[in-house]
Amino acid sequence: MRELHFWVLPNNGFDTFPTLKEHLALFYRGHPDVRVTISVGTAAALWTNLFRILKDPSSGARPHVLQIPSHWTASLAQLGLLQDLRELDPGLDLARWVPAARDHCRVAGSDQICSLPWWFELRVLYYRQDIFRRLGLDPRRLLAGWEGMREVCRVLAEKWRGSPGPVYPIANPNPRRGVSMADVAPCLWSRGGDFFARDGSRVLFQRSHALGGVSDYFDLIASGWMPLTGPNGLAPRNLFDGSCAMQISGRLPRRGKKKLVATLEAVPVPPTGGAAATLLGMQSLALLRDCGEPEWAYGLLRDLADPAAEEAYAGDIGAFPAADGVAWRPLAAAPHFREAFERSLGAARMLPNLRAMGTLEQVFERSMERLVGDVVQRAYEPERLHQEIIRASAEMDYILGLNS
Repeated sequence: MRELHFWVLPNNGFDTFPTLKEHLALFYRGHPDVRVTISVGTAAALWTNLFRILKDPSSGARPHVLQIPSHWTASLAQLGLLQDLRELDPGLDLARWVPAARDHCRVAGSDQICSLPWWFELRVLYYRQDIFRRLGLDPRRLLAGWEGMREVCRVLAEKWRGSPGPVYPIANPNPRRGVSMADVAPCLWSRGGDFFARDGSRVLFQRSHALGGVSDYFDLIASGWMPLTGPNGLAPRNLFDGSCAMQISGRLPRRGKKKLVATLEAVPVPPTGGAAATLLGMQSLALLRDCGEPEWAYGLLRDLADPAAEEAYAGDIGAFPAADGVAWRPLAAAPHFREAFERSLGAARMLPNLRAMGTLEQVFERSMERLVGDVVQRAYEPERLHQEIIRASAEMDYILGLNS
């Protein structure tokens, strides 16, 4: 009996393990002599464990197949952690997946393919129609821009103070209750800013337009409108649990919530200043280099990345399959959200697949964690955001210099 280890991110919350186990049933029918062990962990834990493997390949557990954010591909390949899939399948053709994902499968300037797209999110803003109607708020007018959405937050926070029912105006889309590059990206891009120069040679988010976008998003937390933790320090409840009026999300509502879904409408993420912008977040599958049993591991990866398998799994977690030709089929079951997603697609961008992107992302999130800590301690001052961004950009410029 061959045993393959599969490391995944919490794609479906507490249901990640049983959902994925169910989807492996088809693989088992074709490979009765293979057993797959699934390990679920956060992106931060995955990054830490991959660096443990890099420093000491013989220490602790190692995966055969792993899920990664697609913009980590170049970072991990550059470190020598990922298997070149063309060594196992010389005829591998990326035309089977959506065009936006293809550059995220390799290191720029290389013919190697080091990951395959699995599924993606496209962020929109959901809101509760019944709450807006009850309070006489016009969502089409107010949610057409960021300042209008802030006004909704102010009104809801005042109306709900000390009352039962929904707790926060807008839910936190970050499972770590922090702030990531993915979270702030739509605000930053809408203001005309960017994280990095086009050639990836230097950091740009310390400049005024980009800094303003980060500040726009962080102000939702600093104002108390977006939750950090729930009761007893647990993850906060969200729009889909009935505890908030709005939520930025890249997923379709999970199946089985028909009553709540009937109250929801969606619009593109409100622009903060200039043109509308949103995030297309891709998740990919890769093989750890020198993992052992590479042919069997690649067989598992290819089964998971089969168009029909991607469509089935994405459907169960409310995401979109990355296989070209089936990517937008999930919207057929949610026609009242279709307009928002189609409008958002035209304004969508991805985080860049830079050689040091994984490390750069960690630096940014550490700075945001310090600011979140200030909010929790009620010690946050707006100028601290500027200081942290300047500090993070200097560290990231140094890292980019080492990788040039």
